[in-house]
Amino acid sequence: MPFWEGGNVAQNIKSADRVLEILEYFSSSYSSGVRIKDICRDLGYPQSSASALLMRLVDLGYLRYDPQARDFHPTPRIGLLGNRYVDSVPSSKHFSECLEQLHSMSGELCFIAQRNGVDLQYIAYRQEQQSQQAVPTPGLTRPLALAATGRAMLASLPTNEVRGILRRNNAESVSSDWVVSETALLEDLQSIRETGYAQSDPQFTPGLIGLATWVSFGENKTPYAIGIAVPVNSECKKRDSSIQALLDIRDTFPSISAN
Repeated sequence: MPFWEGGNVAQNIKSADRVLEILEYFSSSYSSGVRIKDICRDLGYPQSSASALLMRLVDLGYLRYDPQARDFHPTPRIGLLGNRYVDSVPSSKHFSECLEQLHSMSGELCFIAQRNGVDLQYIAYRQEQQSQQAVPTPGLTRPLALAATGRAMLASLPTNEVRGILRRNNAESVSSDWVVSETALLEDLQSIRETGYAQSDPQFTPGLIGLATWVSFGENKTPYAIGIAVPVNSECKKRDSSIQALLDIRDTFPSISAN
């Protein structure tokens, strides 16, 4: 029986969410193999649930289980899920290639984010499986006006639209620390337009400095952001090379005017 035809709806939705998270986990992480304990640690799942879902994905052919090493590996079926879309929208392939390029260059956490209403939403990342850096969960949202990644996208929008987003973000803030001054935001956006990139405050990304720039995607030139998280204690040379790589990548996308 399909999951939507019976049982506890909330539980079924939760299971569906976890299946998608697991598929994204395998598509975003590099590893010679993933064990159940890795999934439990990184995604916060109970071991019983993780085990059941992983074995079901093995049954469906999305994962392969190695009984000797007791770990799981993705199969081509995961990659084939989006092939038709990639073939019809070539720029999506370019997005993926740019993410790989950033990761290869830096070895650090790299990501792509999109606008979702008045929030930014992380949709993909690349990170070494063995890294101890915190990794944003795909689907995680943050207020556009608060996060540097969001500000990279705001920099390409008209000022009146930015003001509307800021009002919503401030009205929905869960803490007074998250309320953003309009004057400070508009000044920062102007700086981002001039330099071509946004930089995060380590207060919101402890131990990391997020660097991001805006790119366009599709015929409507919707603003997205692509970025890299560099440890705070990195040498200036590495930070500068990361910024240059971002700017070079942005130049390979169709231009969007920054207002």
